[in-house]
Amino acid sequence: MKRLIATVAVLMFMLALSAPLAFGRAVSALPAAQDAAADEAAAYKAWYDANNAKDYPKAIQLANAYLEKYPKGQYAAYLKDKWIPGMRQKMLGDAVAAKNVGEIDRLGKDILATDPDNLDYSLFLASQLRTLDTNFQYAPDMVQFTETSIRLIDSGKTPTPQQGQPPFNKAVTLGYLHDTLASVEEHNKNTDKALEHYEQAAAIDAMNARYFFNVGRLHQVRYAAAAEDFQKRFTAEERSAPEPKPEVKAALDKVNAEADGVINNWARFMGLPKNDYPADVKQKVMTALTDLYKYRNNNSTDGLQKLIDDNKNSPTLVKMPPPVEPKPQAAADQKPAADGKPATGQPAAAKPATKKPRL
Repeated sequence: MKRLIATVAVLMFMLALSAPLAFGRAVSALPAAQDAAADEAAAYKAWYDANNAKDYPKAIQLANAYLEKYPKGQYAAYLKDKWIPGMRQKMLGDAVAAKNVGEIDRLGKDILATDPDNLDYSLFLASQLRTLDTNFQYAPDMVQFTETSIRLIDSGKTPTPQQGQPPFNKAVTLGYLHDTLASVEEHNKNTDKALEHYEQAAAIDAMNARYFFNVGRLHQVRYAAAAEDFQKRFTAEERSAPEPKPEVKAALDKVNAEADGVINNWARFMGLPKNDYPADVKQKVMTALTDLYKYRNNNSTDGLQKLIDDNKNSPTLVKMPPPVEPKPQAAADQKPAADGKPATGQPAAAKPATKKPRL
């Protein structure tokens, strides 16, 4: 019994010794916890003051700094899920109203950096830069926003429905996006890449006259260059030889392929029932189309009107039947339609296929 009492006494003595130590540790930890709470409160107050002063760019920086340091802090959910998204929408709306392209671009990159799969924003930003950035100053970012939109739509995403707006049309939207990429490539003088995107737009949205106009226009530019090269590289005797050399035939085939590209696309352009291009543009297109059709069909226009009418009634492009190849002499004397010049300059940009997110 005495031994038990002695053991208990020893334990009590040890506990008595350890209690001040434990208390000391608790007391020493208290200022650290208080300091952490004070630091978090100071970080929040810094954001609050900037927001209250309506210094919103600084407030966003301070909100992000708070979230980086206190991702599970008392105010983290509010800042992350409510205030930052709402403020970015407000700032973007203000930038659009002011037509401040640089600010639209900056905010857009910030938004997509934190939310890269937001189709609403990528579509909105692509259409805004296309509309407002007429000097292509922000072309790389326009391409990024556009390609992001294409990627998200191809993955199956659709934009958020907007009240009072027509339902999302995938073909119309993708056609518009490829047309946007084509305009950038053409501005950068990458004619081949521009033509690829115009052709993709026409294949996706085959009822849009704009796309067929532009495909035909670029084929006409390439036709003029190929015809000029054909005439400069080879003599009249080489061009009119009964059995032309392989390089002569290859050059002539290139001329004819570009001519056919003009014919097929401009026949559809003229045939589409929804075509609001000015009458003078249509007349120039028809003149060049007729000249090239005659060149490819032994100076005859037989079948041209039928080709136009067939395109009027078809949901997809109807191509000209393979023509009887003209004799080399005919090609040797052929001059590019309308001196190889496009029928007109580029028309005004099409209206966006989607509407901007509500701000």
